[in-house]
Amino acid sequence: MRRLVVALLLVSCSPAVKSDPPPAEKLRTTYRVITGVSMGGIGSAALGLTNPERFDAVAPLGGPLDYAFFSRSLDRFFSGGFCSKAEIEAVLRQDPARLNDPQAFAACSRRPATLPLEHSQDFNHLHVTVSGGTFDRESYVDMMTDLSLAYGSFFSENPASAVAPPGVDPEKVRRFASDFCSDPVRVKGAFNAEYNPEGTYDAITFCDGEPTTWFCRATRERVDFCSDPANVARPLASTAEEAFANRFCATKGGAERAGKQSPEQQLAFLDHGGFRDPCRQATLPQGILLAVDFNGNGRRDYGEPIINNGRERFDDVGADGCDDRFEDGKGGCLTTPSAQGSDPNGDNYDLDANPAGTEQDWVWDDGEPFRDLGLDGVPNTGDFGEGNGRFDESLGRRSLKAYDGRSNYRKLDAQGRRRLHVLADGGARDVFNLGLMAQHLFSAVRSALGAENVGWYRGFTEMPGMVDRQGRFDPWTKRWSQMPRDLVTLYGKPTPTDQDRLDGEGDHVGTNEQALFRFATVFNWAASLWPSLDKPPVPALVNGEQQRAWFDSKALGAKWEYAVALPAGYHDPENAQRRYPVVFMLHGYGMEPGSFVPSVLIADAYVASPLALRPLIYVFPYGRCCWVNAAGQKDCRETDDMGRELRSLPGWARECNSGTFWINRKGYTPSDGTRYGDAFFELMDHVDATYRTQPAAEVDAR
Repeated sequence: MRRLVVALLLVSCSPAVKSDPPPAEKLRTTYRVITGVSMGGIGSAALGLTNPERFDAVAPLGGPLDYAFFSRSLDRFFSGGFCSKAEIEAVLRQDPARLNDPQAFAACSRRPATLPLEHSQDFNHLHVTVSGGTFDRESYVDMMTDLSLAYGSFFSENPASAVAPPGVDPEKVRRFASDFCSDPVRVKGAFNAEYNPEGTYDAITFCDGEPTTWFCRATRERVDFCSDPANVARPLASTAEEAFANRFCATKGGAERAGKQSPEQQLAFLDHGGFRDPCRQATLPQGILLAVDFNGNGRRDYGEPIINNGRERFDDVGADGCDDRFEDGKGGCLTTPSAQGSDPNGDNYDLDANPAGTEQDWVWDDGEPFRDLGLDGVPNTGDFGEGNGRFDESLGRRSLKAYDGRSNYRKLDAQGRRRLHVLADGGARDVFNLGLMAQHLFSAVRSALGAENVGWYRGFTEMPGMVDRQGRFDPWTKRWSQMPRDLVTLYGKPTPTDQDRLDGEGDHVGTNEQALFRFATVFNWAASLWPSLDKPPVPALVNGEQQRAWFDSKALGAKWEYAVALPAGYHDPENAQRRYPVVFMLHGYGMEPGSFVPSVLIADAYVASPLALRPLIYVFPYGRCCWVNAAGQKDCRETDDMGRELRSLPGWARECNSGTFWINRKGYTPSDGTRYGDAFFELMDHVDATYRTQPAAEVDAR
């Protein structure tokens, strides 16, 4: 024993043997960034965070489509606000025609509570905007259809179609018949736990849309077409609505259409748009939803709910399986209510205080109780998922979860988080709450990296060192190397004036100034990501070259369009061997590749300044759906080889309304998919083969 003690003392007192420090870990660097705005923000998060090895940075602007928050919106708002089955049936017994009368449901319609800055809305009253275009109720129909074509249905599961509800022929919703609104598809036995548990009522397809919003000039009140009981019983045709509006406003300054011609018209639209007016004929077919036809009249009346069979019902009590009332404060669950106050186990989700919380986080977490009754929530119907022992969701929700940015970021290991940077932004009052979704995505980044290592800003001027002497945001020629590499910005005033609303302040695009700030931020941020990489010389006061091009995509089986902006000096002889990092910028819904190309001219003005921006290649892929014809030919451009616009050629039609959302499309039938997501990575390879791009490398430091 004595010898052992002496030996230990000798070892512990001996001089430390010097060893070489461990070699610095190499950092895989691709010199690629993916970013985008609106639909492009959704796509950049979906593509970038499911393929993190392909990029050094991901920057969803006005996005992403956060799985948890979007699920909340689908369930509480887009399909919400209806009275209970018992309350609807009480109105039905009183007078079946009153199911179309908003006054009959005024007392029981329950618009769900909102989070701070979240829009208050429901299915019959959707939030609208004029920021970045007119996003009205018809826009919601188009976008929800395109989202369903891309991801699959969020409200049902149908093996015959990713889009059409069960019992509806997908061809009937691919090409609507002229009598679709007057002769709906009837589906019998469409069970739904909330509104049709016995399958008593038929479910029907229906028409929707945004009729002209009329208001009275003197009072700015909306013309109430339901003030005439005749319109409740038989909705008014569009040809008769102007005369009715003039009579309604005869003593109130006359009637006027809401629109874009004057501030008064725009404010009337912002105040009253998005309303599903039941007392005027609906003329816009939609094919992704069914309504419960309580009174059997073959149309969706105001009080009749839509069917939401998007996922099995569950208790959002957290992974401990225990509601707050029964938590013991030690992670366990009591059999009787506790007196320890709110959230004793500390598992409630909170964006700021507890982003890892699983209780009330709007999604099912392993350990939470659920009813294994299938998506319809009704026992013994043989519905999808019933009795299989696992929690089930519709195809669209499963797909959305697979692309979810927050979930995919959490899968990154320490090295992955070190090498992949994230920038996000959004308006505080974005029409689709994308600013809030950006914050929820970024909560995963902040939790992983630590609050002290990221930037979380409430407005652009909060960014340190990015304002001029007058306190105005001016990010150009600033020292971005001193900024956090991961940051999120929520822009917009908490309480807007009417003029702010007209200007789009804090909305989908923002004011002109806010839109400029958003681009300026991402341009400077991207250009600062590789400070150790040599910069090619750039001529002063010279703009780069802009091109529109296409390549043959095997994934699409067609020619696919894109635009590219080459930096100033790219073709100079002294740069003939120089290579450049690449930024892929995805455009918004309904836009085209060239839409954002002029914005790069802003950056060109600064690449030769004293604190020069790095010259980059910007690539703008085509995000609208391809054109197809009856012969099965496909073209994913706006013009053919002869320069003719495809929209003007007979027999050609788009696969969707306006956008692909940059993922592999599910389509109307199982054989109808289109590999838009795969095509993007083909484009990346094509760009590398066509332009002098910087190759990936293992580096000591960026």
